[in-house]
Amino acid sequence: MTTRKTNRFLPDSESFRYEDFPFYWLARVHATYALEMERVLKKLGTDIPTRRVLMMLRLHGTVSVSELSTHSVIKLSTLTRIIQRMREEALVETRTNDEDARITDVSITPKGEELADRIQQATRKVFAKGYQGLTEAQLAKFTETLQVIFKNFTDD
Repeated sequence: MTTRKTNRFLPDSESFRYEDFPFYWLARVHATYALEMERVLKKLGTDIPTRRVLMMLRLHGTVSVSELSTHSVIKLSTLTRIIQRMREEALVETRTNDEDARITDVSITPKGEELADRIQQATRKVFAKGYQGLTEAQLAKFTETLQVIFKNFTDD
């Protein structure tokens, strides 16, 4: 049950204003972030999905395509095509999982590591710009809040 205090955040409330709607701002921030990332990555001849895959492989090492799909927030069918393209570009390698032949594992190549380095250098300014004026504590609290909202949607 919602309280009077939170009613203004529900679109069917009489006191609702889209300027106060968190999902409006999430959508605006994400769209602006994506445009900025696309602009920077285009100069490197790459794109956002490639960046996501390379960063996840750097963080997690060799992972299954399905796990990579979850962490890179890319649909499995779309990711499969991205992985094929990245394999052709020698950015990643794939192999059948030793324990379960139904699983395909993905790992980053030296060429992929090199591109990941260039991507991190080029995108550092994007994140600095986005975080400008926020303290570490504010960013931590914001991340925590987003995690709660995510958990609310994913708990059944």
